Amino acid sequence: MMFPRVVLPLCRLAGRPAGWMSGVPRMSSSVRSAPVLSSRVQGFCSEKAKAEVVHREQPQRNSNAATSMPGYMPSNKEKWMLVFTGRYPSKADIPKEVSYDELTAAKDKMRVYVATLLVILTFVCAFGVAMWGKSERDRGESLLKRNQQRRADIRQKEIADQAAAAAEQK
Repeated sequence: MMFPRVVLPLCRLAGRPAGWMSGVPRMSSSVRSAPVLSSRVQGFCSEKAKAEVVHREQPQRNSNAATSMPGYMPSNKEKWMLVFTGRYPSKADIPKEVSYDELTAAKDKMRVYVATLLVILTFVCAFGVAMWGKSERDRGESLLKRNQQRRADIRQKEIADQAAAAAEQK
């Protein structure tokens, strides 16, 4: 039967033994916490299995730590982002370790800034191209005329080359 082969690993990923297979060992505590599965997948596990929560030992935290989140040492570029987004007044004020959430928030804000800048630049370039096209139209220039002139120049050059080749043969 294919159903248990599919559901059993999903219940294991959820950190719960399958209800109809109560003898299945749970995930060890050394395994990192599993991704949260959708309620549709979790619905395949029995209520008894849902009630059994796998207790994993939490790593001991330093009681002197300023934050409960583990620290992240930002690079120079990330420090610049933290200052630019207003998280810190200067690079000197940034601590050695910054929380990952704070850094992610600064990066998200930078993405918004960059996207806004790109939209503005797109509109400015589009406006500039429209003005350039209007000025060429007013001067009487067009791509059609330019292309016709280029082709005429090429034709004249070919005729001159043929005439020179014919003169050499005589």
